[in-house]
Amino acid sequence: MLRDYAGARTNVIGITGQKRAFEGMAGGNGSDRRGNRLKSWKEIAAFFDTDERTVRRWQERGLPVHRVPGGARPTVYADVDKLEAWFRGSGDPSEDAAREVAAPEAAAASPSRERMGLLAALAALLLLGAGAYGFSQGSASPQARHQPPQKAADLYLAGTYDFERRTPASLHRAVERFGQAIAEDPAYAEAYTGLANTYLLLREHAGMADAEAYPRAREAAERALALDPDLAQAHAARAFVTFYWERDWARGLAGFDRAIALDPAASRAHHWRATALYHARRIEEALAAINEAQRRDPQSRAILADKALILFHAGRTPEALAILRPMAASEPEFRSAHAYLAIIHQAEGRPHDYLRETMISARLVGNQTEIAMLEAAQRALDEGGPGAMWRSLLAHEQGRRRAGGGSAYALAAIHATMGERDAALRDLQASSSAREPGLLSVRMDPMFRPLHRDPAFQRLAAQIGRPG
Repeated sequence: MLRDYAGARTNVIGITGQKRAFEGMAGGNGSDRRGNRLKSWKEIAAFFDTDERTVRRWQERGLPVHRVPGGARPTVYADVDKLEAWFRGSGDPSEDAAREVAAPEAAAASPSRERMGLLAALAALLLLGAGAYGFSQGSASPQARHQPPQKAADLYLAGTYDFERRTPASLHRAVERFGQAIAEDPAYAEAYTGLANTYLLLREHAGMADAEAYPRAREAAERALALDPDLAQAHAARAFVTFYWERDWARGLAGFDRAIALDPAASRAHHWRATALYHARRIEEALAAINEAQRRDPQSRAILADKALILFHAGRTPEALAILRPMAASEPEFRSAHAYLAIIHQAEGRPHDYLRETMISARLVGNQTEIAMLEAAQRALDEGGPGAMWRSLLAHEQGRRRAGGGSAYALAAIHATMGERDAALRDLQASSSAREPGLLSVRMDPMFRPLHRDPAFQRLAAQIGRPG
């Protein structure tokens, strides 16, 4: 992963430089500040010769920062001598992390304790520099929050690193790491939240069935909230399940709002709120929310890809393609870029490009049934044109339905694209009756544009997002 490698290498250099700067302060001119109190994030960041975002995330590693209770805005302070003592005790992970970055695949093959330490060090560096996980949790102070044992914390950080890679193998490793962290510390709310988040992504990136992933994510998120009711990321995970699985859009959006109120810096809460607003077809609000998520975590490729999809639906296709095409070229293993390009190519009437990107997406997930279907569609396209391609896809989906698989929503989408109104509406009603998760995308799916003015379609779409 090019971005992860480059980011990790930068962070290794940065942490080493910060230690040298600290050593200079402790032994030379900086000694005059010993015992002084730093009274803002800006002063604390300057003390370590880094940025405010980084030192805020160091709270999860025990950085001794305190909050002043009361006031309209949160105020923090820290004592220099305690910061120095913390830095000495934290060690210098840069050398181990550099070895892990240099040979990540070789390290992944060995399940040794040393490898786990290296993974944890690398994860910590990535999180500190890239802001991938959104650790700060709002009103609770670091002293009040549960402190896991170091082994559990290391496993959690390694799991978070795997989670952020968003490949099928890394997500399954993340489940394992978070599970091990929970086994070490059953009261570790953040580890349950990581588990919930991973199950939500396993649906999209590894082909886990929604009926398996959502209940597991809900259980893990609720366990996290039972342990820590003010954990913003747990509220965001629970809101995701409420919105997409339980189909209660109002309560789901309220859950995201609650997460953001607890921690305005939680980029994932802003991100998932944006995608929820997108599905509700509140495009301008979705754009504002995704821009805020990107401001909080500018290095997140997931946020950037979703921003491109929202831009496309806002009628800004050139901007969307300017994001997605370089992303797909430089990070070919990132499924979202290919899936979103497929959506745009289908809407633009470019069947060859649509099939190419859909095939890449299917191969990344490892969906052999879909791969075979797409290969047949490619042959049909080459021999008979777009009409033959859609007929081939329709025949395969119908065969899957007869065999007890597939989805009514997929059939409806193909019928709508082929101009077969009655069949599309019939299958959409079947999808609604079966409460298929795919139906939540019907307002945004460009394959249903031929039906947007149809009163029957409008009545069905209006019911989506209401519990019942």
